[in-house]
Amino acid sequence: SKKIMPPKRKARDGDSTAAASTTPAVTPAPAPTKVDDDILVDKKTKKPIKWYWAGDSKGGGHQDVRIVYSGDVSVKLETAYQDYLRNTKKNKELKLDAERYVDFEDMVQRRYDDVKKQRTVERLLEGTDTDTTPTPSKAIEKRAKHGKDSDSDYVSSDSDSDSDDDSSDDEYVAKWFWAGDSGGGPAKGGGHQDIWLEYDAATSSILEKGFAASEKKVKVDKERFVDMQNMLQRRYDDETKRRGIKREDVKVPKKKKKKTKAKKPAPADKGKGKGKSKVDSDEERDKKKKKAVTPPPSKPSSSSSSSSSSSSSSSSSSSSSTTTTAPAPTPAPAPAPPPVVNLIKCPSTWTHPDSMDYREVTVDSSGDEFKWMKELFHNTIWPGHKVSPGLSPIYYSTLDVTRVVRVQNPMHWMRYRSRRDHIIDSAGGKCTYVTKVLTASPRSPPVEGAANEFFLFHGLNSANATGICKFGFDPRYCSLDGMYGAGLYFAENSSKSNQYSHSGACTAVGFKPGACRCAQSDELCMLVCRVTLGDTLIENVFRGNSPGQFWHGRRTEPAKSGGAIYNSVLGESKINYGGSAALQLREYIVYESSQVYPEYKVYYKRVK
Repeated sequence: SKKIMPPKRKARDGDSTAAASTTPAVTPAPAPTKVDDDILVDKKTKKPIKWYWAGDSKGGGHQDVRIVYSGDVSVKLETAYQDYLRNTKKNKELKLDAERYVDFEDMVQRRYDDVKKQRTVERLLEGTDTDTTPTPSKAIEKRAKHGKDSDSDYVSSDSDSDSDDDSSDDEYVAKWFWAGDSGGGPAKGGGHQDIWLEYDAATSSILEKGFAASEKKVKVDKERFVDMQNMLQRRYDDETKRRGIKREDVKVPKKKKKKTKAKKPAPADKGKGKGKSKVDSDEERDKKKKKAVTPPPSKPSSSSSSSSSSSSSSSSSSSSSTTTTAPAPTPAPAPAPPPVVNLIKCPSTWTHPDSMDYREVTVDSSGDEFKWMKELFHNTIWPGHKVSPGLSPIYYSTLDVTRVVRVQNPMHWMRYRSRRDHIIDSAGGKCTYVTKVLTASPRSPPVEGAANEFFLFHGLNSANATGICKFGFDPRYCSLDGMYGAGLYFAENSSKSNQYSHSGACTAVGFKPGACRCAQSDELCMLVCRVTLGDTLIENVFRGNSPGQFWHGRRTEPAKSGGAIYNSVLGESKINYGGSAALQLREYIVYESSQVYPEYKVYYKRVK
């Protein structure tokens, strides 16, 4: 039979291919898919390799189901992953699209615009018992377990969500305020910085982004900027002109979702080991993998080489008949980096310190940490403050702690700990111990006695609490009007610091009788800080702060006769020293901000 040829294609204008030849051009065939199939098969076990990312279940869950990547993406992931293992783990990232990439070192999928938004990524060998139903991932289940312990109580001022779902950004909206003047200001008979005025939405967004990025200065307009560390709005032409600011978290209610009844897993048969969930089987497979990856055997010593050679020769002779050339060993995964808790030696109370991010963790109200704080506030109230509060018309019988937020700030902690260690070394290993400190308690978290480290109170307007906790105290703006100069002042009595605490509609800062506008129902905030006193000068008799007197204009620690300096000052009280002392209650002063770590934001109410 005659072979039927296709008709010749007519040349068209601009068709160079047709003009050059009457035969149609042959486009190169795509690369065979066999390579893709091979790369997604484990050479050792011959089992298919699958890549998953942590998705959200329809029932309202968050990163609680395992979803497989598409075939093309899986091929890219496996190819890049093998390259990552071969090249001493230099190429640790693979771009998925314009918005996302995979980090092989941490095995997470991140967003380029916000690396804190991430989802777990897993590379698993498909087993014979694996079906296509999305199941909870082991890594996700571990995260959920942590969440049960602490992350459910987790409050972050950084909005460091672990999700890369844009919808999660709308869960909380922060509002920003500045201290304005009521009634047209003092010129018109009104007040001065006595009301909170809300920034517009655009400015609030700029401030929130700067706050989340830990920027100390954020531009408001051509004339003004916000000093995040001191929570003040300042002018570029004169930074002494300032107004207080505050940030409030406003919770946005979630849309109601239909509740779906979760199917209860079949109970496991303890006798036969049946009925195990897929998560259990995944965990067992992971354990087997860990057992399979063993370190190479060390060389035997000379004393044991002779005895081991006989046994090894017999075993090798019996196995040589059945065993061929062993496959090349799979490169063992690199050891995981030590957790942050080991690197920075953070306090034992910190919850899951797995990164260097700033965190605020709400303390469990039923735990010992919360009970200690509640007792600390109650037991250090001076009776005289109940009779005459002094600052405002609000009388109280106790200061009732409503919630405690632990501040976990690794960067600030490292700076504080370094200073504390330096003070101990300078003192020859131990400072002369300061006695009769009311906050010293065996129920408190551990403190470093050799450095005279104590938990002490610091009262403030609640608007300034977050800025100080995130960025630390700034001694540059301390007032020289203080009894002991421009230092950072702390108290051992909760009621003393309460005189400096303001909240709600009140814009007052510091001890200003008559200026407080707090209401009885306001929830106030006080900082409980770790303070390293070190070598302490105890000022039993006050030497004055008027011109020409000892404490006038002081911004640094007092010097000793030998040239060295003290690390702190203790203003002694009449209770401990008698009538010659100037203070009714003790005050503790340090002049170096790195000697203070604000560890707790304690919210409380004045209860009659």
